[in-house]
Amino acid sequence: RTSLNQVGIRFTSQSSAMGAKASTQASDGKVFTLEKLAQFDGTTMPSYIAILGKVYDVSESSNFQAGGGYGDLWAGCDCTYALASLSLDKDDANRLDWEMSQFSEQQLKALAAWKSYFDQKYEVVGVLAEYEGRDIELPEIATAAQVQLPGISGGDGIAAGKTPPAKVRPCAPVVGEAPRVERL
Repeated sequence: RTSLNQVGIRFTSQSSAMGAKASTQASDGKVFTLEKLAQFDGTTMPSYIAILGKVYDVSESSNFQAGGGYGDLWAGCDCTYALASLSLDKDDANRLDWEMSQFSEQQLKALAAWKSYFDQKYEVVGVLAEYEGRDIELPEIATAAQVQLPGISGGDGIAAGKTPPAKVRPCAPVVGEAPRVERL
């Protein structure tokens, strides 16, 4: 497994009002475009998703298998906007027409929690070229410890870095519903 220090987004010394700007330089050379990422939808290639410019291998998760669920929704896509807005609308995958400054404090906290969750659970396999030069640093208010993800950190401890109990699978958030886990 490649560590996050070996593959990731490097931040340049350029600063904006919100933070550093991304430079898509993966130390192992794996730079994806949205077009290339789309090939990794779990049908003939592994399932990959991108969040804040990092590309994660989610192939091991039953939630991201081709043919249903989140695999059909997000596999092979950038999910940043959808996760920040807790949207299950297919049109919110691969949206790049946003800036950090337009997200509410709660959306930034949700995005930070999702990023932390994916950083801890899945291998980073590259970076997304479309994030080159984008301001993607989360502000200090958006720390994962300050937010509970509906269906993810509702008592199972995943956002805090703990392993969920066996026979329980976290369910992705659904806007307007209380946190939940699926009992297996």
